[in-house]
Amino acid sequence: MTERVSRITASDVALEAGVSISAVSRVFTPGASVSSKMRDRVLAAAEKLDYMPNVLARSLMTQRTALVGIILANFQNPMHLTTLDLFTSALQARGLRALVFNVSKGVDVVESARQVMQYGVDGLVVAAASMSQALVDQCARQGIPLVAYARQPRNAKVNVVCADNEAGGRLAARKLIERGYRKLAYLGGPATTSTNAFREKGFCDAVGEAGVELVARVNATEYTYDAGRKAAIQMLDEHRNIDGVFCGNDLVAFGVMDVARYRHGLTIPDDLGIIGFDDIELASADAYQLTTIRQPMSDMVQQTVDIISQAMAGQDSGNVKRLLFPCTLIERGTLR
Repeated sequence: MTERVSRITASDVALEAGVSISAVSRVFTPGASVSSKMRDRVLAAAEKLDYMPNVLARSLMTQRTALVGIILANFQNPMHLTTLDLFTSALQARGLRALVFNVSKGVDVVESARQVMQYGVDGLVVAAASMSQALVDQCARQGIPLVAYARQPRNAKVNVVCADNEAGGRLAARKLIERGYRKLAYLGGPATTSTNAFREKGFCDAVGEAGVELVARVNATEYTYDAGRKAAIQMLDEHRNIDGVFCGNDLVAFGVMDVARYRHGLTIPDDLGIIGFDDIELASADAYQLTTIRQPMSDMVQQTVDIISQAMAGQDSGNVKRLLFPCTLIERGTLR
């Protein structure tokens, strides 16, 4: 059995440097006031002893963990890996850390949030499918700043940072019509999600305003390739005259493309035009070359971290923020 080695403590560093324990604490506390001479002295002692500050112990004293909980769902979507990369980088740049929870299918978001809060998080970002006023109220009671990221909850009074999904749907409809497609369809994600609701509304409203026929409105059970493929089989088997489709996200669009090509023998973009949403990395692959609607994810993440950081520092106004970011159409090879 390996003998456990005693951890070097702040007291050891203080003794080595000939300073007080509070001086050592100030040196390792971001933003704390300490002279350069004192800092050099303490850091030299810490390096000599191979000392690492105990963040958990400090959080017990300060009642601050510098942890921001991030609740995500559907890790099959590569978009979430990009989201995590951006969030962890942005948080680390501010001396904060991410605590990630994956909400599996059927798991209640409120219950997941309760689990996250047990770790003493100082902020919470929810990028899962649903958001309730109960969760908002719970965070308010705990004094935990909360942001709904890439979601647009319509009933809960909560900070929102999201792409303008409705405008994105309108953009897709106008581009399909501009390119001569006249028998259009919407194949979205789960009907209960806010992202789907706004993308569908924008698309269908623009199609109706243009006087173009909306042949079908279908919802995949999930924002995944398999769910998109199954929904596409149903839609294209029943409606052979569809010539343009706007999909709720890129994975769903890939499923539609493969069904169209390999089940129905359709040529893309001549027989069928397709637009996705998100612009994940695979969208630019030779096999797909998908025209899609890009979300400004980097800007959205930075704004989310700004809101959380300001609230943690007591610098926010207390007003609920609802920020919608414009989307961009990225044109590739799925439109004629």
